[in-house]
Amino acid sequence: MDNLRYPRIAFGMVLALSISPSSATDAHISDKGLYRVSWQSLAPELTTDLIHEWLLHVETADRRPADNLIITVSAHMPGHAHGLPTQPRATAYLGNGDYRIAGMKFQMSGVWWVRFDFWRKNRRDWVIFEVPVK
Repeated sequence: MDNLRYPRIAFGMVLALSISPSSATDAHISDKGLYRVSWQSLAPELTTDLIHEWLLHVETADRRPADNLIITVSAHMPGHAHGLPTQPRATAYLGNGDYRIAGMKFQMSGVWWVRFDFWRKNRRDWVIFEVPVK
C-alpha cells in the first residue's frame, strides 16, 4: 500500500473545502472558448523568492468540471527577457475541475503573464492571466 495515499487524499480534501469559487480570481475564457479558468494561490499574497502552490479550476464552456486534462504552465514578465526560475507543473487532479499547480516562484515584483496550456483528446487551448507580484 502506498503510505502517501491517505495524506494526499486529505490534502486534496482540505484544498477543495478551504477555497471557494468566490475567493478565486475572476474566470477567464480560454483562447478557443473551450474552458473557463480561474486560479487561487494557497499563499496569502504573491511575493518574490517563495515557491507558491496554486489551485487551478477549469470548467468546460458549459460549466462542467474539466477532468483528464494535460496542463503545462509557463510565465514571463512583459518588458523583461526572462521567465520563472522554476518549472511549475500540474501535480495532481483533485476532482471537480481542480488541479494543484506546484513550483510557482517569481523572482521579481511587478506584472507577470502566466499561461496555462490545456490538452485533451488532441485538442489544445490556452489562457493567460496578468498576475501582479509584490
